[in-house]
Amino acid sequence: MYIFQVHHYIKPEGIEAYKAVTLENAQKTRLEPGVLRFEFFQDAANPTHFSLFEVYADMAARDAHLQTEHFLKWKDVYLATQERKGEGHEFLALYPAEGEWKKV
Repeated sequence: MYIFQVHHYIKPEGIEAYKAVTLENAQKTRLEPGVLRFEFFQDAANPTHFSLFEVYADMAARDAHLQTEHFLKWKDVYLATQERKGEGHEFLALYPAEGEWKKV
């Protein structure tokens, strides 16, 4: 299993474009084989701060996602709207256990 959470910081004038393309990417990503979770959040206190929470069955599913048309479209918009470089971290699942994750 591969779990990743990333934080993005977007220019104020790019927020709406980033939100639109990220929502499209998230909706299409959730349909991909091996994607267990793909969630998109906006900071309630800082509207320029966003987070993506991604759970893949394995690294192959994540690598396949990075080759999709919707991801590449998202990447172009993200790079054009980012205020500063984001940060991401990999996580280990403590609960639910790895075999207990369900696609939602």
